[in-house]
Amino acid sequence: MLAARDEIRAFKGEKKQLHHGIERTSRTKEDVQPCHGSLSRPGITSGKCPVRPEIVRFKLGGSASHQLSATALLGSPDGSRHPLDVCEFTEEDYRHHNGNGNNGHYQNGRSGAGIWECLIGCRRRLDQQLARRRVEQGLKLYRAHKQQAAVRKWRGALKSIRHREDKFALLGYLYQAYMDWGKYRDSIEFGNKQLCISEELDSPNMRAEAYLNLARAHERLGALDRALDYARHSLYNECDQCATAGLVHLTVGRVHLELAGFCKALEAFQRAHKIAHSIQDPSLELQVYVGLSELFCRLQDADKSARYAARAYDLSRSLQLGDLNSRHHRAALLQMAAALRKKGELGDAHDYCSEATRLSLVSGDEASYARSIRIMGDIYRKKSDINADNIGEIKMDILQKAFRQYESAMGSAAATGDRLCQMEAMDGAARCLEALRLQHKICNCRPLEFNTRLLEVAGSVGAKLLVRTVRSRLSRIYGSLGDEEQKGHHERLATAMEEDLELRCGSCNEPFGLEADSLEALPCSHILHARCAYDILKKRDKKKKRLCPDCHKSVSSRLYLHCEDPHGMNTLNHSSLSLASLRASSLATLEDCHATSSV
Repeated sequence: MLAARDEIRAFKGEKKQLHHGIERTSRTKEDVQPCHGSLSRPGITSGKCPVRPEIVRFKLGGSASHQLSATALLGSPDGSRHPLDVCEFTEEDYRHHNGNGNNGHYQNGRSGAGIWECLIGCRRRLDQQLARRRVEQGLKLYRAHKQQAAVRKWRGALKSIRHREDKFALLGYLYQAYMDWGKYRDSIEFGNKQLCISEELDSPNMRAEAYLNLARAHERLGALDRALDYARHSLYNECDQCATAGLVHLTVGRVHLELAGFCKALEAFQRAHKIAHSIQDPSLELQVYVGLSELFCRLQDADKSARYAARAYDLSRSLQLGDLNSRHHRAALLQMAAALRKKGELGDAHDYCSEATRLSLVSGDEASYARSIRIMGDIYRKKSDINADNIGEIKMDILQKAFRQYESAMGSAAATGDRLCQMEAMDGAARCLEALRLQHKICNCRPLEFNTRLLEVAGSVGAKLLVRTVRSRLSRIYGSLGDEEQKGHHERLATAMEEDLELRCGSCNEPFGLEADSLEALPCSHILHARCAYDILKKRDKKKKRLCPDCHKSVSSRLYLHCEDPHGMNTLNHSSLSLASLRASSLATLEDCHATSSV
């Protein structure tokens, strides 16, 4: 009896202690203070969940002694952290708009709308974390040349990402991916979205990047005036010595190059080159060398064009940009092919162009693919010029092969909207037709029609040098047809365009850039004949300063973009120009690449 009585007393004592412990944890609605944080439980140090006790307590029985708090979450049995522990919640995550458009707060002024809004905030925060993880996974896939899988990851993350800074960066990744594919119209859409975010945040750096992206896309689409406007807006919002400013100057140089403003293009390239050296950006320096090679290629200086192309190619092989399948390496390969074709080294040019075509197909780069087959057409056409003394049937076969390459390039460029590449391919096709016309293989009708269409395209883009070339060609065609009026008309317009281009040496007043010649660039960005520039530099008279004949600025020494040429004339190493060496160097890094082509 005594033992049973002691057990009953002990049981009543434990029940009474449990009852008082639960009452201490219970709070009324008036005791709850407003808070703006996350869930509160043992193990979560930042717990500030705005919960109402009358909602979260569950009825276990009829009396208050059986009410427990739902915030008392149990710890993980294996010692691992709860998934919510990795997230830090803010008041922004709990904002929920009701039907009247007001935030979910109590009418008496207290913040928080209960456990439902808390769970919505948790969901949003978790979605944000998952979106960031998808972005990182997309970057890894893109570096592994799995572009399509990377873009799918990024598009999925774009639907759920909420922070505007992260969304701006993600739009930049998508912009670059579509630019690499040659889908410039889609790139403009991402650039416009970036511009909207930069205006909302009022960030000059973001605004500068958005305008730069729009300028680059419009430049490839042939809207050169609009590209210049975007580039100027970008410079208004950015510092002078940074990567974005360097890319803006590079874009400005490319636009002026298409507009045949060669001195302005050279000045912009010099500024970009200076920034690349100051911030130690080899990828920007590579792109500057590609632009300079194209500039001297259009001015008919094949040696200097090949020299700058060789520098770009050497940088593309030494850069730590992933591997040899980067877009910079493809651009350097194509510029090497174009420069060597200009020099007449067609075998080496063919090897470089074939390798660039293969890498473009592997990476799905439609823009580089279109340009590569256009350059291949130039190589075939150059072969027909060299073999002019051979049998006419062989030459005609080579010209027809070149014409097919140009037609394919025009189709690919039209699909991507690349008007510049399309215009260059049309010019190559017009040259093939002109060669066939001179051999009396075709009549004058088709070359006349084709050059008339090309003149319209070049005029709409603003390519003055090409307009001058096409008008001279039309003058010869009309002369063959016996139409002296149209012949004289196009001759006068071609002469006026030549004067407008200002392609005259300031020292000897003779034209340059229209025929093969050796040129030299001065520090003030004026271009002279090499012989005229050397005469200026040879002056030793201390009383008479060496001055530029155009702007009368002092010329201290010969300049190659503020840097000495470490390789001299040996920069172009012909021992590395074979296709076997190119394929060996690139296949070593592409053997594990499972990229799929979108071409």
